[in-house]
Amino acid sequence: MAKKPRKPESAEMAEAAANDLLCGILASLTKVRRLEAEFEQMIEELRKAYETKLAPHRDQLRADEGALKALMKIGEAEFFASGDVCTLAAGSLIRTTGERVTIPRDALAQCKAQGFLDVIKTVESLDREAVEKWPDARLTLIGAERKPKTEFKYDLKKEATCTG
Repeated sequence: MAKKPRKPESAEMAEAAANDLLCGILASLTKVRRLEAEFEQMIEELRKAYETKLAPHRDQLRADEGALKALMKIGEAEFFASGDVCTLAAGSLIRTTGERVTIPRDALAQCKAQGFLDVIKTVESLDREAVEKWPDARLTLIGAERKPKTEFKYDLKKEATCTG
């Protein structure tokens, strides 16, 4: 952990202290980026290895689920003769009934044309950049105000000469 900086005695000492901190940041950032890249590479290798192992099981799962649903549909009268649940040793088969609405691709345009605006989603948001350009008098009307702001940033050289 870095020490809390003290007020430097001169401009030269301030610049030297800042340069030392920038060098430390650059060194840490370089190590962090290298380790993150290494980490991402290892994760990708693991993902590929397990995807290969998982693929046949996922395929079998999809096939079995499809076959079970097809069997339930074909044998609906037998499975659900006494109700919407058929309890078996390994689990239960469940039938649900209801209505489903199918919506055509041009439904949005049709709703607009018919004036059915209550079913059209509209996302509202404030354009912050536009509001920030307003004069102060207008900002006051909405309860906003312009305040002074000071930011401190740093920029690292791509190839700095740092020792340590």
